[in-house]
Amino acid sequence: MRYYLLIFCLISLSLVSAQDKHLLYNQLHNPQSLMLNPGADYEQTTFHVSIPVLSNIYASAGNSVLNVDNLFNATNFNTNVASALDRISSKDVVAFNQKLDLINIGFKHKNRYYTAGVYQESDGVLNFPKDLMELAYFGNAGQDRSYDIGEINFRANLQTVFHLGVNQKMNDKLRLGVRGKLYTSSVNIRSVRNSGQFNTGPGDSGILLEQSISNLNLSFDSTGLENGDELSPGNILIGSNYGLGLDFGLSYDLNRRWELTASLLDLGFIYFSKNTRRDASRGFFEYDGLPIQFPEFSQGDDLITYYQNLGDEIEQNLPTETTSGAYTYVQPAKLNLGLSYNFGGEANRCDCRLKPAGKREGNQTLSFHAFTMVSAGNLFYSLKTMYERSFWKTVYAKVSFGIDQFNQPNFGGGLAINAGPVNLFANVNRLNHFSNIYNAEALAYQFGMNLKF
Repeated sequence: MRYYLLIFCLISLSLVSAQDKHLLYNQLHNPQSLMLNPGADYEQTTFHVSIPVLSNIYASAGNSVLNVDNLFNATNFNTNVASALDRISSKDVVAFNQKLDLINIGFKHKNRYYTAGVYQESDGVLNFPKDLMELAYFGNAGQDRSYDIGEINFRANLQTVFHLGVNQKMNDKLRLGVRGKLYTSSVNIRSVRNSGQFNTGPGDSGILLEQSISNLNLSFDSTGLENGDELSPGNILIGSNYGLGLDFGLSYDLNRRWELTASLLDLGFIYFSKNTRRDASRGFFEYDGLPIQFPEFSQGDDLITYYQNLGDEIEQNLPTETTSGAYTYVQPAKLNLGLSYNFGGEANRCDCRLKPAGKREGNQTLSFHAFTMVSAGNLFYSLKTMYERSFWKTVYAKVSFGIDQFNQPNFGGGLAINAGPVNLFANVNRLNHFSNIYNAEALAYQFGMNLKF
C-alpha cells in the first residue's frame, strides 16, 4: 500500500511538457497562429471563423527523466523504482497543458484585423519532493538524515478565457498586435515557497529513533475543492473568480527574405476570493520515536490506535490554521522569439507578399524559434529549428528539430491543407518516439479546423 502514491508520482513523471506550440507559431496561412502572436503577419482574409470546439485542440504529455519502460520492463519492479528514485531530483517536474478553443472569429477593417473568441485551458506544475518520496518508499528506519519538506511545490489551474485583439499594419515592414483577456476560474490549487525539515536519527537507550519537524512553514491554497461536488459544466465554463491579462506581439520584415517576430503572452492574474481556502502549518515538533516495547496486542492495543495517537499529537503541537482569505494567482507568462528566412520558388503565400518591394518572398521558410516560461519557480524553455514548404497555395508541410528544458533532442511535424474556405491543420511533436510511446519522454498533439473567407 505504501507504494501507491509513489508509483503514481513516478508514472506521472511521464506527463511532463510545457506550453510550447512552436509548430503553430508563425504559420501565416492559419488564423490560429494569431493566438501565439497577435502581431503576426497573418495572410489576412476578409473574415475567418472557427468550427466550434474543433478549431484548436491541444494536449501535451512528456517526461523529464523517465518513461513507462523505465518502470515496467523485464527487470524487477522494486529495482526499477529504486533506480528511478536515484535518477530524479527535486528540480524534476510534472507539468501538463490542455487547451480547447470554443469559438474564434476575426475580420479585416482597413489596415487592421480584429479577433475575438473564447477558449478553455487547464495547466499545472508539480515539483517532485525527492526527499519525501524516498522517506515514503524506504522509510526512515536506521536513517540519520534530514528530509526537506520545502520540496513540496505545485500549482494547477482550470480557466476559461474571453479575448479580444487587434492586429495593425504600421507600415510596409512592421505589424503590431495586442490582445486583452478576461480570465474566469472556479478551480485552482497551489502550494509554493514552503520550508521545513523532517529530522531523524538514532535515539537514546530504549529509543529506536528520535524524530522532529523543524522550521515548518507549509501552506496550501485552493479554490473550488470544498464544494467540488457542486461544480457543474456551467460554473466551470464561467467561473466565480475573475482576472485580467494582455498579450503583445510584433512582426518585422528586415528585408525581402528575413523576418523577426516576438510575442509576450498571458501577462496577467486571477484574483481568487470566492470558495477559497488556505491551510497553513507552522512551528516545531519533536517526537522520540517508537519505543522498543511495542503496543500490547493481547490487551487490545493495536498499531492503528498507536499511529492515530501520534497523528493527534502532531496536530496538537503543529496546529493547522484554516482561513478563507483571498489570494492572487499570477499567470505563467510566455515569451516567443522567432527569426525566419524565406527562399525558393515564387512568393506564393499570398498576393500581399508581392506588392511592396520590402516584402518577403519564397515558398519555403527556414526558421528559428525560442520559447520560455516560468511557472511555480521552474524555467521551461525550448529552442527549435524549423523548415516549412508550401505547395500550390494549398498544402503546407512543416518539420522541426530542437531541444527543450529536458535536454532531449526531438523531432516534430505538421501538415495543413486549404481546401476552399476550409483550413485543416495537425501538428505532432516528439515524432522520434512516436513508434513506441512507452519509450517516449514527451508527446504533444494539436489539430483544428477553421473557415477562411
